[in-house]
This record gives sequence, C-alpha cells and structure tokens, in this order.
Amino acid sequence: MIKNLIKNFLKKKGYINKWSLPNSKNKFDSLYVLLFALQKKNYKIIQIGANDGVSGDPVNHFIMDYHNSISYIGLEPQTIPFEKLKKNYQEFNNFYFIKECIGEKGNNKFYYLNKEYQDLCKKNNWTFSDGVHSLLEEHLSARLLKKNLNPKDYIDSYEVKVSPLKASIEKNIQDLSVNFKDIDLLQIDAEGYDDKVIYNSSLDFFKPKYINFEYKNLDKNSLENLIKFLKENSYECIQWKTNDCLAVLKNK
Repeated sequence: MIKNLIKNFLKKKGYINKWSLPNSKNKFDSLYVLLFALQKKNYKIIQIGANDGVSGDPVNHFIMDYHNSISYIGLEPQTIPFEKLKKNYQEFNNFYFIKECIGEKGNNKFYYLNKEYQDLCKKNNWTFSDGVHSLLEEHLSARLLKKNLNPKDYIDSYEVKVSPLKASIEKNIQDLSVNFKDIDLLQIDAEGYDDKVIYNSSLDFFKPKYINFEYKNLDKNSLENLIKFLKENSYECIQWKTNDCLAVLKNK
C-alpha cells in the first residue's frame, strides 16, 4: 500500500515517473525514492538526533549514494554517538556537525540508561542502544517498566543546553544558516521530543520540503496538536511507517 501512496504522491506533485536509480548496493525505501525524485544537484539535509549516522538511520543509504551532492548538518547531543557520526562522515565535503539538543531555549536534563542497565543487558543478552536516550525521563521509564524493572535503578541524567535550531546553527557554525534556507529534508528522531523540536525549528526560515519525524512516542494529544501545527504551516502529513510520519510542504 505504501508503494502506491508514494507513486500517487509523486505523480500528484508532478515529479518524474521514470528514472534510472543508481547502481547501489543499498535497498531503496520510500524516503530514499522521494529524495531521489527531486533530482537535485545539491540536496540540503538537516538531521536532528542523528546518533552515529548509521545505526537504524533512515537517510544513511541516500547519503552514502549521493554525498557528493549533499550539504548536511547533523545534530547529536551524546558524546560517543556524536564522535562516531563525525568519523562516519569525515570524508565528505559540506558536512557539518553540532553537539547539542534542539528545542525551547534553556537548560534541561538528558536521561540515559546507566552502566547497571548496560551490564544487565550483557548478562541477559539484551540489545542495548544509546539511541533511545531522551530529554524525557518518562520515555525511558516506560521501556524499563515493560521489562518489570524499576526506572530509579537504571536511569541517570546530566544537564544539557537546549537551543532552537536556527540559533544553534548560527552559534556553532557561523554564517551557515543562510545557506540552509529551502532545505530538502528535516529528519528528526528525538525519542518523544519530536514535537518540541519541530516547534523550535523555524520552519518559516528553513522551509523544508519534507519533515520526517518519529511519532510513535508522542501521546495522542501531542500528536494531534503537532499535526494541526504542521497543517497551519502548509504541510500535508502521512503516517507512512509504524513509527514515522512524513510532512510534505504544499506547493503554493
């Protein structure tokens, strides 16, 4: 069904309906095809919650195939994934990296699963991922409660600075934000904080053609408010995966 949705969407938007995909070893997904259909000489991508740029990353395949035609900003607040992100993309030109959380300006606690939990994962042969760490304590608590674990035993935190997207870019990479007007994709995975990220991403300035975000961790009210906000800002929304929602900027 999703293939038909993408096909009809591309036809509706007037994109090409025949093309030669690159000789890639990567499996194409719908987001890849949508970006490819834009047929750009220079794609502009901003990724918030980029982690290491590889693990379960929805844009890694497209980036690996088209990095010579991409200008990219990756934002990740955690030290270890951030260093991996820079290393994974270190050979690419016009790739920039910011170690910061995006949202409403201020200080906040960043919650993570501690060493005791990591040791428990090793003992029980559970998969551990730092990609689930979040500005929302309840996001991690819910995961632990599903395993009948006491969140107080396994969640620690540290203080982080949180900035709106435009301010973060201007602060960390001088004079760069102006080059990222009219971007092609704003990719967000903020573990339950995605709505706050979008509200603080200056959509009127960056004007992303696509916003892909994870909605599964948003409660019903938060998701409804976010969809309403996006519609008010000229976006059509499709919940196209179990986890993800795609917001598409309408042609004016």
